[in-house]
Amino acid sequence: MLNTHEHADHTSGNQGLVERYRAIVYSHSGGIGKIPNATHPIKKGDRLLSSSRQYLEILDTPGHTFCHVCLLLVENEKPKAIFTGDTLFNAGVGNCYRGGDPEVLAKTVLEQLLPLETDILLYPGHDYLESNLKFALSLDPSNEEAIRTLEEVQKLKPDVEFMTTNLEKERKINVFFQCSHPSSNLKENVQKKTKTAFYENDPKSFFVALRSLRDQW
Repeated sequence: MLNTHEHADHTSGNQGLVERYRAIVYSHSGGIGKIPNATHPIKKGDRLLSSSRQYLEILDTPGHTFCHVCLLLVENEKPKAIFTGDTLFNAGVGNCYRGGDPEVLAKTVLEQLLPLETDILLYPGHDYLESNLKFALSLDPSNEEAIRTLEEVQKLKPDVEFMTTNLEKERKINVFFQCSHPSSNLKENVQKKTKTAFYENDPKSFFVALRSLRDQW
């Protein structure tokens, strides 16, 4: 087993699974002692379930907490999917309420996740897609891709539990992926709501402002 981070909604099943299956629990080294039954620390660059064809590569992704990892699935030397816990969601990012830091999260998302290949599939720890799209559209109602995706999500429910996106779509619908090139609507509305004159060529500050607005939304 591997826990992406220490919060109870991601670790509460550990005890039962360890007792029933004698599972070994891996976590960020900072989670040892915080996460129930975690005994095996992992670090950036480690590989799990490694074979000649595929492996899971550990990314150290602080921000939501400082004990957070993401897992990059690599098949035949090509990244195929990423499991992001509470760091990156469909059309959003994690909050920083319980032991996190939005500036650190900004650095993680903008420097580690945003540059990844666009066809990588995204598998986050929660489904907040509909809510995140509504937030994005409250700031940029002209985002046609977000409009279409929201319509698609609403048509799928309740028959389809979870809609999978890739990082190409995320660049179009996730405002936290647009901090270095915000649309005029997005930039204007963030300026208006934060009462701050932006931040030319300062994507980190734009990210932090967006995270603050999402906290209040």
